[in-house]
Amino acid sequence: MNYLAHLYVSDPDPIAWAGSLMGDFLKGPLPEGGDPHLRKHLLLHRKLDTFAAGNAHFLSSCRRLDTRYRFGRSILIDVFYDHFLACHWNSLADVPLETFSAQVYAGLSDCQEMLPTGLRQLLPRMVREDWLCSYRDPAIVGRVLMSLERRLRHRLPLAQGVDDLTDCRAALEADFGRFIAEAVGFVGEWKADYVEIQRS
Repeated sequence: MNYLAHLYVSDPDPIAWAGSLMGDFLKGPLPEGGDPHLRKHLLLHRKLDTFAAGNAHFLSSCRRLDTRYRFGRSILIDVFYDHFLACHWNSLADVPLETFSAQVYAGLSDCQEMLPTGLRQLLPRMVREDWLCSYRDPAIVGRVLMSLERRLRHRLPLAQGVDDLTDCRAALEADFGRFIAEAVGFVGEWKADYVEIQRS
């Protein structure tokens, strides 16, 4: 799952948003101590990524893409699903995407001291280019894929994936609709279980 999807299912507050994004910047065991709400959403980020990797609809989307992308198919679907989420945001969320994005940017800016260096350095660009709203634009998706392709150690033609987004759009979008409904259900159950574990 990519940035917007993680933010969509998190609790609606700055610390939760920080934890939901930090999962891509912190590897290995979770740090001990610190804010428990932040830790909860760091853990949720990892649980969600594991959920997505084994979800039937996500895997169906991966199989729709050409095998030349190899392991990059899951990277492409992460980005495509953020695109679909941005496009369908107003039917899935209670506030417009522009409002939500502004709230997230302000919230993250207010708790910068909690952010790992990589995310803290990335935040000004994220705000300036309005990454969360920009995912609605297929041209931006293409630029994101070009950037990801340059960063990979193993060369994969990820930038060509924007053509697959066009060619397979209807099927991928249908997969996404089923996936996001199951992801929301998974998160609701996980949060309820987490509360019970903390109480015991």
